[in-house]
Amino acid sequence: MYFKFGMLRLITKIVGSKNDRELKRIQPIVDQISALESQYQKLSNAELKSKTEEFKQRLQEKTAASRANLEESRARVVAAPGEDREKLREELDKLENELRESEAGILGEILPEAFAAVRESSKRTTAMRHFDVQLVGGVVLHEGRIAEMKTGEGKTLVATLALYLNALTGRGTHLITVNDYLARRDVQWMGPIFHLLGLSVASIVHEASFLFDPTYIPKDYRFLNLRPITRQEAYRADITYGTNNEFGFDYLRDNMKFSLEEYAQRELNFAIVDEVDNILIDEARTPLIISGPAEESTDKYYIIDRIIPKLQRGAVIQGDPSQEKRAAIEAQGDYTVDEKSKTVTLTETGVAKVERLLGIHNLYDPRHIDTLHHVHQALKAHALFKRDVDFVVKDGEVIIVDEFTGRLMPGRRWSDGLHQAIEAREGVRIREENQTLATITIQNYFRMYKKLAGMTGTADTEATEFKKIYKLDVVVVPTHRKMVRTDHPDVVYRSEQEKFNAVVEEIEACHAKGQPVLVGTTSVAKSERLSRMLKKKAIKHNVLNAVNHEAEATIIAQAGRFAALTIATNMAGRGTDILLGGNPEFLARSDMENEWISRASNLPFQGATRYEDALRELKEKYEEEVQRAETRYRTQAETYEQQRSDALKRSTETQRRLRELSPFRELCQKYEEISATELIEALHEMRSIPERYLEVKESLESSLLSAAGAGAAETRRAFEEALRAFGEYLERWEEADGGRQDLMEALDERRRNYEQRINDYEFAVTNLILSQGGEASVVTEYEEARRAFEQAETRCEEVRQPYEEAIRQAQRNYETKRQEYVRAVEEIREQLEKAPEAYRQRYEEILERYKTVCAEEREKVIGAGGLHILGTERHESRRIDNQLRGRSGRQGDPGSSRFYLSLEDDLMRIFGADRIQSIMNRLGMEEGVPIEHGLVTRAIENAQKKVEAHNFDIRKHLLEYDDVMNKQREVIYHRRREVLKGANLKEEVLEMGQGLVEELVGRYADKDHDPSEWDLAGLNEALHHQFNFRLNLNPEERDHLTLEGLTDRVVEQVTQVYQGKEERFGSELLRQLEKIIMLQTIDSLWKDHLLNMDHLKEGIGLRGYGQKNPLQEYQKEGFEMFEEMVGRIEVDVVQKLYTIEMAREEAVAEMEMQRRPQRIVLSHGGDGEAQARATPVKRQGSKVGRNDPCPCGSGKKYKRCCGK
Repeated sequence: MYFKFGMLRLITKIVGSKNDRELKRIQPIVDQISALESQYQKLSNAELKSKTEEFKQRLQEKTAASRANLEESRARVVAAPGEDREKLREELDKLENELRESEAGILGEILPEAFAAVRESSKRTTAMRHFDVQLVGGVVLHEGRIAEMKTGEGKTLVATLALYLNALTGRGTHLITVNDYLARRDVQWMGPIFHLLGLSVASIVHEASFLFDPTYIPKDYRFLNLRPITRQEAYRADITYGTNNEFGFDYLRDNMKFSLEEYAQRELNFAIVDEVDNILIDEARTPLIISGPAEESTDKYYIIDRIIPKLQRGAVIQGDPSQEKRAAIEAQGDYTVDEKSKTVTLTETGVAKVERLLGIHNLYDPRHIDTLHHVHQALKAHALFKRDVDFVVKDGEVIIVDEFTGRLMPGRRWSDGLHQAIEAREGVRIREENQTLATITIQNYFRMYKKLAGMTGTADTEATEFKKIYKLDVVVVPTHRKMVRTDHPDVVYRSEQEKFNAVVEEIEACHAKGQPVLVGTTSVAKSERLSRMLKKKAIKHNVLNAVNHEAEATIIAQAGRFAALTIATNMAGRGTDILLGGNPEFLARSDMENEWISRASNLPFQGATRYEDALRELKEKYEEEVQRAETRYRTQAETYEQQRSDALKRSTETQRRLRELSPFRELCQKYEEISATELIEALHEMRSIPERYLEVKESLESSLLSAAGAGAAETRRAFEEALRAFGEYLERWEEADGGRQDLMEALDERRRNYEQRINDYEFAVTNLILSQGGEASVVTEYEEARRAFEQAETRCEEVRQPYEEAIRQAQRNYETKRQEYVRAVEEIREQLEKAPEAYRQRYEEILERYKTVCAEEREKVIGAGGLHILGTERHESRRIDNQLRGRSGRQGDPGSSRFYLSLEDDLMRIFGADRIQSIMNRLGMEEGVPIEHGLVTRAIENAQKKVEAHNFDIRKHLLEYDDVMNKQREVIYHRRREVLKGANLKEEVLEMGQGLVEELVGRYADKDHDPSEWDLAGLNEALHHQFNFRLNLNPEERDHLTLEGLTDRVVEQVTQVYQGKEERFGSELLRQLEKIIMLQTIDSLWKDHLLNMDHLKEGIGLRGYGQKNPLQEYQKEGFEMFEEMVGRIEVDVVQKLYTIEMAREEAVAEMEMQRRPQRIVLSHGGDGEAQARATPVKRQGSKVGRNDPCPCGSGKKYKRCCGK
């Protein structure tokens, strides 16, 4: 083995690594570009601009023949009949690929000249010249690969090269950034380069789009040179900058539109993804979702949240315990927490307690599946999600914290009711759940680009994943100046407290010699814990986390100053470089703001003069109030909470014993035989109520009512009332010829009420029977335990209410003052931005002073060793650790880094603690003494590799499942586009009608039976339901019927009926209706299909227990459901078009307006969601009520027709 690796090293040394060979291949191209520099320097601005037209002309001329062939093929596809179109489309795709290959070859020829033009334009407009290594990065990007470039190496400038070159094709190029700020800033910064060369560049951000225009001067100086434009105009620019969310959501929104003219995006041609590892890997597990409101009550979240604190948390599962150990852990408490898989599981005791607290028989009964789901989400909310770590509560909202950047993500919401469960836990207003209308994963969106490239400072560790999923190679681009940062080995302590003590000691040592320190923490809570420790030592410092992100720019600007100390939560992706000695522009601007702030008389908080200090003091006062309230509450509540827990345990145990007794078991058996599933299926399929259901129901009712005087009078009356109401609606259902749609909702509501009353009354009846028999002691014991629990519960609530009110009041006070302060400061900033000349002189004075100060401090900082990075915990991914380290050693600056760890850290505890603990024991380490050893470093790296592999598996798993949905999504979206393109859908409607006729005739007229045995009456009813006509056959025709003759006759009449409809409606109106009805039917059934696929995915993992492959089962059943949906689309479209009757033309427009989304939510499912409300459409006519007749003329109620 050693010989094998030795040979590999020897071969690599001789021929170079793959990366070295790539760099050598690119070097001659760089030399060509550099050789053109002197030539391009001599060109005037106009001559330089004309180069763009020259390049485009060359490209057009050399691809003219290919373009002509493509246009001819496109025309043939449009003119061809349906059966020939598919074959011609394949030919069209082939010609399209040939044209792209031809363009790629010509762009390769133009590359040296184009890059030389961009380099010259950059020198003239931004005073920045592309270094040779940046040219290498540009070539890598153009070739559709990932360029790994260290922090501070100028990735923003590198992107301009490949963007310009690929924009010459006229197909559009995209630059994807991680946030709106960078999407705006980079356009303002790089826009002049493209503008000088004659290309347009746009920026898309949340709810806004801008075009770079050097002549545009807005009122708000932050938007200097950014002219507001429409989304369509932004995508029609040569180059478009924006965030991954906006590009993805625009794609989904386009595929919900009713006209091709409204589509914003063009083809997905070429994209460069900035921070590619963050977007394509960290965000990959999070699907983009557009959803609409689901009509569900939020009360259930409050009800279930109240029971969770009454459950006893069991042991925490860490790492991969053996089966026996896991079983022992799961036997403890009411639920267990598995930190590795991030799941919470109820134990048997926990299930019994939940059933007892919610008053239901069987939590796993199909009718309670929703309740079970909400219980699990509430448990996750309480056990896995931590305030000020995973989210913060701000302005009465739960706001997610990005685990990779530490930034707040306002608007994003967790899916599947998790966000609502956390809102219930935090006592804030619960927003309603949403139903998915359209969804796509980040992975599948970016895989649609014809060419994709990326750039980041840390990609090499994830090179395998980039290659497998995106087919992207990683090329490590060398730095312009040699990296001189010193990365010290990790230091590991036994406990977290020992680790933090050591961190403080190292900070003190660095602080004493003036070396700036950046401390990286993994959560808000840990950053504030360290801050408190430093305050005790009287060490001045700044804290940057999700809570005080408003002061982010100022804090980062000071992080490289002499003796500066900054504590930051996840510095990765902050997007701002730390300059040694400080950033004079930021510091000057901050001082200007603080001068105005200190003079302002309208500030609600007159304390600290600096903005960031004032925010910190407000937060500290709030924390003090919370701490006082918690201390008061804990001293009173502990006794009552223990009493409540004991009483709940006793009552749950006695209830279980009651349920095992004979009378109880008999009633339970009858109750559980009532199949709610059968009833619900009957309702939705418009079938009669199953006889078995009615028999068992009557038997159960008789058993309950026969118990003379059973139960409290009030409980009996409630049961009899529910029984009577439910029975009346069942009778009405059985008797109804039509109008069943209206009965369904009311009947379903009565059923739920009836079942709840059975629960209550059944318990009262059985208790009475048992108390009169030989089991009176069990009933008495249960009643005593129940009363004890209710008393303890009341006392707990009495103690808890003042505490919760005190917390809420402290939070309200803090939020009010913080908002007022921030608002006042924003007004001051706006005044400064709107009148830049009024303070220009003062600003210049401060700037000159800071330039001198920063230059002097830079030399002192370099002398002290540069910026020191101090990591307090390893992240799950080595890449995130490398991003933190990368903040130091920028562009050849000196610097150093070290990570301090403990066995109590999440990564160590979950994935590697046992191994490292054994190493420490072997080495005989004492408490408080750290370990610094190669074995430990390797063990940590192995733990990280384990997590990386685990997360890769999750992403790969997600992709495998989403590939099923992706194929279906492509079919549906392609179908929508074809409908929108089609001027005449009549032929397609008649084809669908003919297919349905053949199916119906085959169902009612079996070719193996004599025609006299055919069910012609059934066929007639089916034709009337589907096509709104009946077939009139005279006796002679009936005697000579054949299957083919019957089919031809029905098809002929179907065609005549539709022709007659066209004559009445007019061709133009009917063509419009065909398009609208087809689109609304596709959208409605696709929405339902997405929900069904979600439900299928949730439970498919259980198939593994039946020795079946869950993925294969998901693919098989998903395909069957999709086929069923496609069939349903045809049935519904034909039925609506044939049953529709004449309506005024305005109704058609009204119908289209009603169909469009009135309010949509943009979200990230799973890990998190982004929410935005669309502007309501303004109606021209009166509003159509849900129960009004549908304006389309179908005769149905609006909610049952076009309002579905």
